[in-house]
Amino acid sequence: MQSELSGCNQSECYLCGKPATTRDHIPPQGMFPKPRPDNLITVPACYNCNNGRSLDDEYFRVVVSAGSDDSPQSLNLLRQRIIPQMRERPGLILELMKSAVWVDINSPGGIYNGRGRALPFDRSRIQAVIDKVVRGLFFKHLGRRLSAGWLVDDFLYKPSVRGEFQNAILKLPLYDVGDGSVFSYRCHFSDSSDESFWFLMFYNDTSLFITQTSSSISS
Repeated sequence: MQSELSGCNQSECYLCGKPATTRDHIPPQGMFPKPRPDNLITVPACYNCNNGRSLDDEYFRVVVSAGSDDSPQSLNLLRQRIIPQMRERPGLILELMKSAVWVDINSPGGIYNGRGRALPFDRSRIQAVIDKVVRGLFFKHLGRRLSAGWLVDDFLYKPSVRGEFQNAILKLPLYDVGDGSVFSYRCHFSDSSDESFWFLMFYNDTSLFITQTSSSISS
């Protein structure tokens, strides 16, 4: 997130449509360890929408980086941001660690590899951040706000994508922030832009698949 800016030209907030006074980072700036890339994505936002979900942004950062299978960038973020925050505000980390459960671990081919601990997560808090990311990227690509009456579907976490569907996704343009080691994505818009598909990748490991569909709810 960024502090208030004087040169927003009163463009509309990408979430609520009110006059924008700040710019919001898509995805949250805290996902990127320093030095951050110079092509971070920002979109116009009002103060309330920009700052209203900062705790969810923090939760998202911890959960996604923890699930990234020790990628170099997630380890950098761990050293720079998460470990210092553990010392200052240990509540979130302790909450996650206490919620760990034992699960069966299977290889992609279905071979049983024993049991290990997994961290369940609050889907509603992750979905809240994903909703902002999709709406922000929609604004970036189409130059207009996805109205509140349109829905961002629930995400799929690390979906198994194979065959023709995988080939179709790989044919879509790839958009990298920086070198793509923290965040990259592919997307597709229908001819009428009433529907779009998003494949988001964090830390070259954690993937989320989302569809944005139109709704009959009037905006």
